[in-house]
Amino acid sequence: MFAKKAPKICFFSAVIFSLASALLLYSFSCLFGNLNQDEGWYLYAAKSVSVGLHPYKDFFYTQAPVMPWFYSAFEGIWGRFGVLGGRVFTAVLGLLSSLCVAFMASRAVSTERSRSAGVIAFALVSCNLYHVYFTTIPKTYALTSLFLYSGCLLLTLCFFRERKSHSRMSRMWALPAGILIALAAGVRLSIGALLPVITLVLLLNFRKSGSAFFWFALGSLIGLLTVFAPVYLHAKDEFIFSQSFHVSRAGNDIFLIAGSLSRLIRAYLTQFVLFGALCLAYLFLDIKGGTVCDDEHDGYQYHGKIWPLIWFLSFLAVFAVQIISPHPYDDYQVPVMGLFSAALAAWVVNIFKNKTHHSIIAFGLVCTVNVCSFSSPLIQEWVTDGQDRFWVQKKESSDIMELQAAARDISALLDGHKELLTQDLYLAVEADLRVPRGLEMGPFGYFPDLSDKDALKYHVFNKEGLHKLIFGAPCEVAAFSGYGLAIQAPVMDPVPHKEYQRFMKELSMNYDFVQEIPHFGQHNTLLQILKRRKSIAE
Repeated sequence: MFAKKAPKICFFSAVIFSLASALLLYSFSCLFGNLNQDEGWYLYAAKSVSVGLHPYKDFFYTQAPVMPWFYSAFEGIWGRFGVLGGRVFTAVLGLLSSLCVAFMASRAVSTERSRSAGVIAFALVSCNLYHVYFTTIPKTYALTSLFLYSGCLLLTLCFFRERKSHSRMSRMWALPAGILIALAAGVRLSIGALLPVITLVLLLNFRKSGSAFFWFALGSLIGLLTVFAPVYLHAKDEFIFSQSFHVSRAGNDIFLIAGSLSRLIRAYLTQFVLFGALCLAYLFLDIKGGTVCDDEHDGYQYHGKIWPLIWFLSFLAVFAVQIISPHPYDDYQVPVMGLFSAALAAWVVNIFKNKTHHSIIAFGLVCTVNVCSFSSPLIQEWVTDGQDRFWVQKKESSDIMELQAAARDISALLDGHKELLTQDLYLAVEADLRVPRGLEMGPFGYFPDLSDKDALKYHVFNKEGLHKLIFGAPCEVAAFSGYGLAIQAPVMDPVPHKEYQRFMKELSMNYDFVQEIPHFGQHNTLLQILKRRKSIAE
């Protein structure tokens, strides 16, 4: 009796466990996840767009333009709650993208295997603390993932499971799919690498995919033109400058690549171990037909083969582009790990014909991913400030609570003024303040070697411009952490010590020290809050 009920018990336990875990991890990440400088830049860009400014044309912005456009449309919802509001909004996008991954996997297998594949794919991303954190903080990853995975999901509607549902008109689902994936590239440019991959695979399988490649290519073109044509017409030079910033950075070191791969494998250990196990299974076990499903209908048999292959090849294309970037941070790969996870989920359930095995494997993988999350080093980072010799230094409050307290202290000093001199943009977002024009990207907006003309054109500061800003004391309050006045673009080298000392001397001529907060923000640096002297103000 129990043996008959065991598959159902395992399956429903996996569903409940994965959903509860996902909600818990996203909530935990919102409240306790470490602050990241990028949160301030992206949310501030969205707030700027919401008041009528345009990326590149009116302020320096280093990514493609879709994210500030999208977030500005919902600024009335998240904006009143500061950075935490941005996190909650981003977490919703991240959770929706995980659901898309689940449906992608379920569409890639036969009906009887679809539920198990969906649960496995969902758990691989939404129960992974690393993935959850980076789709919770307001970086480009959650929105990129949502557009990318929803586009891939629509693409699967080009082919139906049953022959009787087969229709040539279904190929047109590739049109909106191409638009959505192009929008993903409009959030993060490197995603554009998978557009030709998908088009080419559909074209090479023309006998079965028919005109899907044409509709997908057309949708991609429409999406790219919608995003980038206005930018090209109104701010071409500024856009090219902002994107060349990424390739101008120092890097391309084999040790950086090795370190990035090592951290990525540790962060997604379940996926990479599962991939290794599948490779060994296909090499040494008698698995006839690979990922071909049992369904005898030609349309679905093809359907079961093509999607995991497309997702895996797309993952490899974007992975390769990002790993050879000057600074290949491991978190760059977050938006495409859902493609990898959906492919793995489809492949693993296609190995086993017994339905009981599917449920047990799903439950086992849900448990495994959660164990890896519980053992993640992120948890210790979020609750401690490191270690002083023998003693672990426990945080008195989370980073987001410290940010809120600092923003209240700054607001109390402003006397009704609405501008803050800072390169820590999450302070400006939290206190609902503006920063001087040119500081919209914080430390990334200081290009010391630019001419005055170029600095003005691209809305950044050169060396003399930043000196004039600091010496002129335009703001009632200034706030600088360890990231303030310390980094110079585009190579992102440290500002020379003599130059930094000159900045601080000029700052001290006009401002009085008010407060310092140790272990603040990203990487726990010292935050100094200063107020303009009355003699200067008068």
